[in-house]
Parts: sequence; structure tokens; C-alpha cells
Amino acid sequence: MNVVTLRILLLFLLIYPISSLPVVAGTTGKIAGKIIDEKTNEPIVGANVLLLGTSTGASTDVEGNYIITNVSPGTYTVTISAVGFRKKIVQNVLVNVDLTSRIDGTMSSEAVDLDPVVVTAERPLIRRDLTSSQTNVDAGQIRSLPVESITGILTTQAGVIQDENGALHFRGGRSDEVSYTVSGVSVNNPFTNSNNFSIATNAVQELSVVQGTFNAEYGNALSGVVETGLKEGGDRYIGQVTFYTGDRISSHKNIFFNVDDIDPASHSVIEGTFSGPLPMFEKDISFFISARNDVEKGWLFGVRQHQPSDLPGYFTSGWSIPKTGDGTVVPMNPNNSLTITNRLTIRPTTSGKIHYDVVFNEGRSKSYSHTFKYNPEGLGNSFDNDILHILQYSDLIDENSSYALKFSYAKNITQQYRYKDFLDTHYESVENLIRSGDVGFYYGGAVSRYFDRKAETYGMKFDAFSQLSQKIDVKIGYESKFWQMYQTGINVIKNLTTDTIARVPAVSTLDNESYSKFPTQHSAYAQSKFEFASFVMNASVRLDYFFSNSDYVADIYNPKAPRKMASEKITISPRLGISYEITDRGRIHFSYGHFFQMPQLQYLFTNPNYEYAATVTNTVFGDANLNPQKTITYEFGLQQQVADNVAFNVTGFYKDVRDLFATQSIRISQNEAFSRYVNKDYANIKGITFSLVKRRSDGDLFGGTLDYTYQSSEGNDVSSDAFFIDKESGRASELQILLLDWDQTHTLNASIIMGEVKNWSISLIGKVGAGLPYTPLPGPGGVEYDRNTARKPSQTTVDLLAEKEFQLTDFMLTVFVKVFNLFDTLNESDVYEDTGRSTYTLRGKNGEGAAIDDHVGIVPGVHSMSEFYVNPLLYSSPREVRLGVSLNF
Repeated sequence: MNVVTLRILLLFLLIYPISSLPVVAGTTGKIAGKIIDEKTNEPIVGANVLLLGTSTGASTDVEGNYIITNVSPGTYTVTISAVGFRKKIVQNVLVNVDLTSRIDGTMSSEAVDLDPVVVTAERPLIRRDLTSSQTNVDAGQIRSLPVESITGILTTQAGVIQDENGALHFRGGRSDEVSYTVSGVSVNNPFTNSNNFSIATNAVQELSVVQGTFNAEYGNALSGVVETGLKEGGDRYIGQVTFYTGDRISSHKNIFFNVDDIDPASHSVIEGTFSGPLPMFEKDISFFISARNDVEKGWLFGVRQHQPSDLPGYFTSGWSIPKTGDGTVVPMNPNNSLTITNRLTIRPTTSGKIHYDVVFNEGRSKSYSHTFKYNPEGLGNSFDNDILHILQYSDLIDENSSYALKFSYAKNITQQYRYKDFLDTHYESVENLIRSGDVGFYYGGAVSRYFDRKAETYGMKFDAFSQLSQKIDVKIGYESKFWQMYQTGINVIKNLTTDTIARVPAVSTLDNESYSKFPTQHSAYAQSKFEFASFVMNASVRLDYFFSNSDYVADIYNPKAPRKMASEKITISPRLGISYEITDRGRIHFSYGHFFQMPQLQYLFTNPNYEYAATVTNTVFGDANLNPQKTITYEFGLQQQVADNVAFNVTGFYKDVRDLFATQSIRISQNEAFSRYVNKDYANIKGITFSLVKRRSDGDLFGGTLDYTYQSSEGNDVSSDAFFIDKESGRASELQILLLDWDQTHTLNASIIMGEVKNWSISLIGKVGAGLPYTPLPGPGGVEYDRNTARKPSQTTVDLLAEKEFQLTDFMLTVFVKVFNLFDTLNESDVYEDTGRSTYTLRGKNGEGAAIDDHVGIVPGVHSMSEFYVNPLLYSSPREVRLGVSLNF
């Protein structure tokens, strides 16, 4: 028995003694409460509390208490009945993931034969069992806001910022430090640890966003967890079809070329859902289907003045700039996508349930490149194809215990190319892709990179839950993941003088990075929740095991040295959260935890054959023996309800981050150097968030939220060369703390919803963010500035959704308008380093591209540098207006 097998066996032995405890973790909540006699205030024993339309429920004990466990997130109607008492119905009971919804009740022994008493549950503004920062957004809230994706929802949350590339950062962490789960199963792509699956918002029952010290059931994340709960079919047929279309309408036509050419069908979306019982199996099987097709031409355009076959010549005797294009204006950032989400629910027994979920994504897009504005056919396309299967069986052991077993399979395929056949005869020579002085636009040539990446993830997950008493519950779980990772990255070569057709470089060269890797990961956790009248505690511990199943070169000076098998990585993560009642409307909480996460696996396997060329100074090697990254998090918060419909939450946090992924330079001689990935970076993040919510109750016209975040995200700024010099000299590395690239000191988000239920509504989302850091170019005298010592301009945007509903017999017709960037604000998301602005640069005055400007107006087809400096990629997208209609039946 080898060491790997032994370690895995030990993990199973750790779980086995407690695996007889029953479960469902991470995807369900609870309903609990106490039922008493209205006249005597004595507990009612044996009262039946049931979820209407289901067989799920519980009976009160001798103290009148009850607990209903294993409840999927959503809104329910609860019925309470007891012999000799008038029946009671509680409507609009909201259940959230990992939280307890408390429904206490009184029952009358008078007029037993009268109709049931019907009341509406008030959704709590203060969660008594919240021991860390968690936000739950349900389907109704999602529908009422001007958002079109899960990303759009996340950007409205306190502590979440979006950088200029669209990546999300939770509480100052890197964008790859978040775990995205669907139905309790992680869907992160192992190459990049990013979320590859797009779930249409109309398929989401609840979105749970946990930041800070999340419980041990969640792993491989340092900054946050996003859990997407899917809708499921009910006992009647329900459907919706929505269509909307529109275009960008902006006054900034000097920045966004061709934006004034309005096309009402530029961005069209058709989506729909249909759910209900399966015919002939109405009581046992239900389904839910969601589909969304999004076709977008984009807002960045180019002109086909040149073709990739054009061969420009920059000669001292004169320039030759062929123009074989037809002059057509073409979109350069189109994006077409199809998303399908299916859930089949089978109830084989009164307590057992089978879920089979399928999520399918398909997309084709192109990324705008300003240098190819007049040679748009020189760019390739990106293709994504993702599919996720989750099969889950859950059941009750008794009314207080349950378990769930899940099997999952995910496949993520990403491809980038101009021609699918990388030996296609249409490939042009590398000499076509040449610019004068390496600046300005390309007047010929094309990208010759072929990239194909596929990841398959096989997963098994077991969770168990037991309500040991009215005040104590226990969860345990085990998970295994097996990855199959394949990558082909080829720089197709064709030279005018040596090649008649394109050729593929050998695998043993730097121009062909192809590999197959099969890492594994196993984890186990145990956690317990103690709920007392004024005190709630979550205590948990997690064990993680990772094996890269690959070798690496231990001698950092010799890439061709003998290799060693990477060691196994085992980590233990304790976590603790406490919530304490200070008033009947206020609670404080404290939490602390250790969190571990492997770096993106692509960094472990980069250049796995350790190909090295002394003449190529940017050669980079991965390291299959990288260690997990570690974060220790502290959090302290206050929830306070100040009125019946108004409450606020203020939370302070601190994160100490170690062993972050970084790059280290290795210099063999004066002229030979390469780089490798190491665990060297450090960061510390601290901040405070403030959230204010005004609930919109029945009869209210207004509701809204206000979220403010102040945070400081800092890290060490040790250059890649300094790592090597310090190691050779034996001195301690100098720890120079500077701002991280995504440090946004102040972030303010607000949402307002006004209107009348089933009539009309208007909702607005406003966002204001301080500018992100950047590094200025050297000042007068060549004095270099430290990294990230200046800031870009601040960002502001407002989005709008306005809709009107019409009741048509059995149908509801809704007409709506969505406007993104309502005031057409020109946000400078990136800047020129010499001025700190997107609107101008001094490069032209400093002589950059002077030779190009000398030929403007003399050689046809040459465009000025002043035009080149007007780059729309430096700005966020302009205003977009879309009109639509939705039919509910």
C-alpha cells in the first residue's frame, strides 16, 4: 500500500465512525419554534406543524418546541394543527440556506370549528443565528432588480468590488479566492479556480453569499463562498417567456466608434422557464427547465480596411501599406451564449428525494483589440462549452436526522483560435504581423495562437446532519474530487523564407505547451451549532488533502535536473463563530477561522517539461509542489433593528494572508535567467462594512438598501529578482507593503425599489467606487515611483428597471425597460501611466510613433497616433437601453 492510498484510507476512517449520523449540508435550512396556548401561555404538546403541499413536518415536544430540518430554500406556507385547537396557517415563511427560520405561534381553544386563522410571517431583519457575514438574495429580489447575471447581483453586495477586467474580489482578496457552488457542489474550473458556469437568474431560487469566516463545510476558498440554489417544479404547471432587445445609446461617439449607428436588435435576449409535475407521475416526479439565449453584437467596432494577408513594408525608401479590405464596419466584441438549466425531482418515498440537475453553457465571443481596429479579421474567436451533472439522493432517518449523497461530473472546454485546424493553409506568416516601431495599428497579419483546454471533474460528496436536541445539531461530511486536465497551447509558425504552409512546433519546444494531468483532492469536516435563547455558536474543523500527481525539478538552478514526485498537502482548518443577543432587536457576533486553498492548478503545471532557452528571458516554469495558500480571518459585527422595517449591520474584519502564489526569477549567469512560481507573497486586508435595509412591506411604496465598504488591501512588493538575491545572500527579504491592484478604499452601493404589487414598479441600483491604484511612469530625472502609489479616477454608474404589469385572464403580461449606465457616465476604468487619465497621454509629445505621423496623409491607410491613443478599452461600456415583454402563465 503506497502513501497516497494510506492517507486516503485514513480520511475514510475519520469519517466512518460518525457517518451513521444522518444530513444535508450547505443547501438547506431549518424551521423551528414554539407553540403555546393563547389563553394559558402553556406549551401545546403534540401539535402538528407541516409545510403545506409537502409531507415535511414535525410535532411539538413536551415544552411545545418543534424543529423541521432539511428544508430547501424558498417561501412556504406552514400549517399548525392540534386536537381541540383552531387550525392556524402562516404564509410567506422564508427559509434560507444554513439558517434557522423561527415561527412561534399561539393557538386558540375557542371556536374550533371556524375557518383557520391565517397570518403572514414577517421576514426577519435580524438573524439570530448569523455568526459571520452572509447575505441571502431570493428569487423575488433578483427579479425586481436591474441585473442580468449572478455577477450583477454580487456587485451589489458590501465587501465585493469589480476590477477593470470584470473580475470580482471579496473583501480585498484575489479574484480566484471564491468558491462557487451549485446545489452544494463546487463548480470552479480547476485550471483557474474561476466560475465557468453561467446560471440564468430565472433559474435561481436563492443566492447565498458568505464572506469572512464561513463554516468548515466550505473549502478551497480564502475570501468567500457563493451558493446557488436552483428552483424545482411544484404540483402545478408554471411558465414564463421573456424577450427584450436594444442597443447602446451614447453621446460619446468620439470615444466609441460607430456607437451612433443605432441597431434595435444589437443585443437580443430570449429566455423562458417551464415547470410542474411530470404527466402520469404527478405526485412523485416534477421538473424545472430554464433556457436563455443571448445574442450581442457588442459596442466596439472596427473597419475592414486590411486583411491578414496584407504584408506591410516599412522601408527607408518608402512605406508600402496594402489595403485589400472592403471597408465594412464590423463588430469586434460580439458575444453569443446559450444557457440551459434542468432539474428533475423524484420522490421515491414520503421522505426521500432525488435531484438530477443538468447545467449546459455554450458561448462564442471575440475580445476587442485596439491594435486590430483596421484589421479585425486578424483576431481569433473564443469558444466555451461547459456541462454539469449533479445526482443527489437525500432522505430522513427520523424527524431530526437526514443525509445526502451527491455524485457530480463537470466538463469545461475553452478554445481560442482563428482556424480550428491549426495546419490550415490560410495562416499568414509572422512577417505580416509587424508594426512600425512596434506601436500603432496593425495593417496586416493575424494572431497565430491555438489554445485548447479541457477539464473534467468527477466528484462524490456525502453530508450528514442530526438535530441532537432542541439546542444542538451536528453536521459532518466527506468529499472527493478527481480531475482530468488536458491542455494544448501552440504558437503556429510560418515564415516567409522557410515555410510554404503553417507548421506546428514540437512538443519539446517553448512554442508547444501540451500536457495531461490528473490531480486529486479529498476533504472531511465536522461542525456543530449550539442555539440557546441569547447565544448561538458555530464550531467546526476541516481537513483537506491534495495531491498533484505530478513531478517537479527540485534543483532551482537546473531545469533539466532529475525530477521528484510532488509531496501530498494536508491542512487542518479550525473555525469558530459566536452570536450574542444584546437587546430584543440587536445581536453582536464574532468569528475566527483558518482557511487554505491551493493556487490555480495551471500554475502547478505551466511548462511541465521544463523547456528552457537561454535566449528567452521570460521562460516560466510551474511547480507541482506548490503549497496551499493560507488566510487567517477575524470578524466582529453588530446587527441592529431600529424600526419595524429598518435595520443595519456593521462588520469589521481583518485578514492575514500567507504563502500566496508569486513569481521568482532565477539567474544562472549574466545572460541566462528564467522564472518559476513559488509561495512567497503576503497580504493583509482590513476594513469595515455597513449595510442598511428598509424592507418593503405590504402597502409600502418604497424599499431599499445601502451598502458601504471601507477597506485597505495591502501586500508585499518584493520584485521577482529580489527573491533570488535574498536567497543567495542569506539575508531576510525586505517586506515593503504597498496597495494591491484591486484596493478600492471606498465603495458605496444603493438600491431603491418603488411601486405597487402586481401593478407597476421602478428599481434603481447606484454604485460609486474610489479609483483603483496604478503605478505612474518615472518622473523627471528618471525617478521611479513605487508600485501602486497613484489612483485612477473614481467610478459611478446607475442602472434602471421600470415595468408595468397587466392581468389577462390566466396570464400576466409585463412590459419593461432596462437601462444600464443610465446617465451615460464615461468611467475611466484604465489609464495611461504617464498622466493617470484615459483621455490623454504625453507619449506623442515624447516622440512615440513620430515616424507614423510623418506618413499620415502621404501613404494611404496610415492612421495617426492621436487616433490610436483614443482607446475605448480604457473606459467602461456606454449607456445601453433595452425594451422587453414578459408573459407569465
